[in-house]
Amino acid sequence: MSASLAQLITEDHVVLGASADTWQDAIRQAAFPLLRSRAVTEEYVSRMIDVVETFGPYIVLAPGVALAHAQPDGTVSRTSMSAMTLAEGVAFGNAEHDPVRLVLCLAASDSTSHLEALRAFVQIIRTPESVERLVTAASPQVFLAGLVPADA
Repeated sequence: MSASLAQLITEDHVVLGASADTWQDAIRQAAFPLLRSRAVTEEYVSRMIDVVETFGPYIVLAPGVALAHAQPDGTVSRTSMSAMTLAEGVAFGNAEHDPVRLVLCLAASDSTSHLEALRAFVQIIRTPESVERLVTAASPQVFLAGLVPADA
């Protein structure tokens, strides 16, 4: 069964107004709630960074938005997501969409349980207004309310 964004991103998995010096730091900070809740291991966080170092900044999917992830391999205990907004953008090396101000981390324990959430996420990042609403959210509750696609 596939989970929705609201099921995967909980209030304690939202970090607002963070500061990061590098894209690696941004991924580590965005993934911290997943570590804290034991949804992932430190190895998974390192693998998300390794993926970008190996394949480049393809995880920057839209202006200002990155979706960090790695393949399921046993380092994820349950499918979950975290989200972090940055007060100042961070360059991921994607000239078209930098600087990134919204970093989501996807921890998938299998290849299908997160697909519904990803579809909703793609709908949201299609409109700059929706992304701006997330980036400027004043509380985790407001952020979560912004995770509803415009056509839902």
